[in-house]
This record gives sequence, structure tokens and C-alpha cells, in this order.
Amino acid sequence: MILARWVRAILHEPISYFLVLGLGLYFSYGWLNPDDNVNSRVISVDRDSLTRFIQFRTQSFMDNADEKLDSLSPNALADIVAQYIQEEALYRQAMAYGMAKDDYVIKRRMVQKMEFLAEGTTPAITSLTTSELEVYFGEHREDYKVPAAVTFTHVFFSDDRHGKAVDELAQETLGVLINNRVRFDQAPSYGERFPYQLNYVERTKEEVASHFGAAMAQAVFSLAPHKERWQGPIRSEFGLHLVLLTRAEAARIPALEEVRDQLANELQRRREVERKQQAIDQIIGGFEVRISPEFEGASER
Repeated sequence: MILARWVRAILHEPISYFLVLGLGLYFSYGWLNPDDNVNSRVISVDRDSLTRFIQFRTQSFMDNADEKLDSLSPNALADIVAQYIQEEALYRQAMAYGMAKDDYVIKRRMVQKMEFLAEGTTPAITSLTTSELEVYFGEHREDYKVPAAVTFTHVFFSDDRHGKAVDELAQETLGVLINNRVRFDQAPSYGERFPYQLNYVERTKEEVASHFGAAMAQAVFSLAPHKERWQGPIRSEFGLHLVLLTRAEAARIPALEEVRDQLANELQRRREVERKQQAIDQIIGGFEVRISPEFEGASER
């Protein structure tokens, strides 16, 4: 890019840094009169404009933009300056053409920038105390409930393949499985291939239903677990199944320590959202809002 090479060549000279500073001082009037900036034909390149440019580019509005600017190599600084000049020139020309007027995309983009600004300027949340986590957990225990889960394997017989004979075949095989005390890992030697899986480990009712249908999921979760007792047959949407249910865990509320990290992340996120909204509410509070009588009720909801 020609502009980048030009800026880079200038910044390779030590005196150029003083030149940039001088330009910033020379054009300081523009920053003291921001309302005139959009219509001005002078683009000021100084520390304030570049740090602000870096902040919006990185979507980070904390106090380290100056450090980032100072840490740039001469080439990287030249690129930043060139990018800023190009963006500012195109922006001002677009505004001069009236492109922003009634353009919802531009409006939405500016709103998003303000949201980023509101989010970035809210104070960072320090580490949460155990007491805070306990209070939050007490108020949202059900949100962290661990659902009931089962572990089982099954032997499948397809309706499509066996037709009316499927019931008799399933009953005969059940006798074989029980008499031979067929183990969990021996199940693949019986029945036929199921469209999904053979073994299901710690699966919830919703997960079982997604493969077998709601009726079979309900039936499986009604069984008593036993490491050696085959049960069934149970009908699914595909045919009949003989089931070896080896483990069933009831739904439970976990201990705080089990979900401490998850709790901390969620509480941190909620507080960040609240603080961001507080910053936005302060901005809204600076305006007089007039609502048509037709929509006054909606504003109260």
C-alpha cells in the first residue's frame, strides 16, 4: 500500500516522531471542537486518535492502549497510521455524501460500538468469595441439577427384518442370555446391528429417547439395575430390545465444590451484563424520551 510505505519511510527517521507529535498539537483545535471533525478536511494524527483507533480495532477500552501503541515496531506503527488515515478519510467522505442518514446498518454498527464501549469501561470484577458463591448457588440450585442417567447395553431385533416372528425370537434369545449369564461386553455376539449405538453410558432420558423413542426411554428408566440380569423385551420405534441395565443414577443437586468453576463463571458473566446495562441506562438517562400515548403501556413492561 503506497500510503503505508510513505508513512513507514517517514517514521524511520527519528525526527518523524516529533513531527507526529507536532501534527497532534497543530490540529488540537479539532479535538477541542469534536462537532467540527466530521466536516473538517484536516485529519489529525496524534496519540489520542491512534490510541482510540487501537481501542476500537481491538474492542478493548481499558487503560493499556498507550502501552500497545508504544510497543509497536516502526513498521507496525506505520501500518496503524496508514490504516487510521484511510479509515478516517473514507468515513468523512461517506458522511459528506450523507450515507449514514437513515441507514440502519450504520446505525446498528454505531450502537454496537457504544455497547462495546459500555462493556469495556465497566470496572473489572475481582475474584468472588465463597460466601457470594454460596448465596448464588442457593438461589439457583435447580439450574445445576444433574439429571437422572442410566448405563446399559442391548440386543436388538428388527421389525422390518423379522416381522411377526420378532416376538418369539426375542423371547428365545432372552432365555439364552439369562442361562449363559452373558456379560455386558459379550452383547455384540447376539441380535443384529442397531442404527445407533450398542452401549449407552450415563445417558439421560432425553438422550435415550432421541435414539429409541420416548416410550422405550420411559421403560428403561423404570427398570431396576442389575449387572447380570437381562430384561425385556422392550419395544422401540425400530423393533424389540433385550436390555442389560447395569447402573441407574437418580437426579441430584451437586455439592458446591463440584460446580464451583461453573458457578463462578456464570456469576461473573451475570455481573458483567448487569454493569454493562447500568452503563447503558446512564446513557439513556441523559435523554428526554417522549413516547406516543399509543405505546405508553409497552414502555412499562
